Amino acid sequence: MEMKRVIALMVSIIVFTNGCASMFHGTSEQIHVRSEEPNTRFFMNEREIGKGTTAVTTIPKKDLSRAILRAEKEGFNSKSTTIPTEFDAVTLLGILIDCGLISILVVDFAATGATDRAAQNDFILTPEAK
Repeated sequence: MEMKRVIALMVSIIVFTNGCASMFHGTSEQIHVRSEEPNTRFFMNEREIGKGTTAVTTIPKKDLSRAILRAEKEGFNSKSTTIPTEFDAVTLLGILIDCGLISILVVDFAATGATDRAAQNDFILTPEAK
């Protein structure tokens, strides 16, 4: 009898500490950036993420709305963009688990930011000649 309670408690903890969006779509997004200009330096906010014609970075979902991608090359005007986001409807499945109190509000919204996802994962940022 005691073993059944332990198993039930463990299953409850696993279910209630994960939000649906974070379980199914993760808590970060992989973003690909490309330039048609060789030797381009790519940045996400102020952090360099690559050099050449392509770069890939992983961004936590809770940071997506503040992320700015930038491409620069000496002698060229830099090009930048924000990452558009959209609501991840899978989040709403949390209503079936606990009426959304923990799975949506606490886990997906506050802790992981998984209620949003990148509306676009591939970007072309080519610096323009001056």
